[in-house]
Amino acid sequence: MDSLIPLLLMLLLYLVPELLKRRKNPKEYEYPDIPAKVPQPVEVKPVENKTKPLAAQVPDYALSPAFNGNVVAKPAMVMPEPVDVPHLDDLVSPWQGKLSPQIVQNGLIFAEILQPPRAYRPLWRRPK
Repeated sequence: MDSLIPLLLMLLLYLVPELLKRRKNPKEYEYPDIPAKVPQPVEVKPVENKTKPLAAQVPDYALSPAFNGNVVAKPAMVMPEPVDVPHLDDLVSPWQGKLSPQIVQNGLIFAEILQPPRAYRPLWRRPK
């Protein structure tokens, strides 16, 4: 008897609207009338596209009155003098003498505290 009430409620809420929906005859869709030709506006002149010729860049030296055709190439950028960097033979670790077991333990605790939120770490891994 206890399972009969939810079953009747489910029938009432799901099955009855579906039966009533099928009873109605849906109206067939009618496409709107599309004219064969679209009327063009009267007295409209077409737009003329005028293309301009590309102007060639004239170098500055060609404009001077003393230009005789000989061009000397100048370097684009002056390079600075080389710098001598001394080489370090003995590489010393920046952590030398700064790590202790207590600091490592604190690092592990803070790594656990500061990890991503639980929502980004699901309990179960999805099979790939």
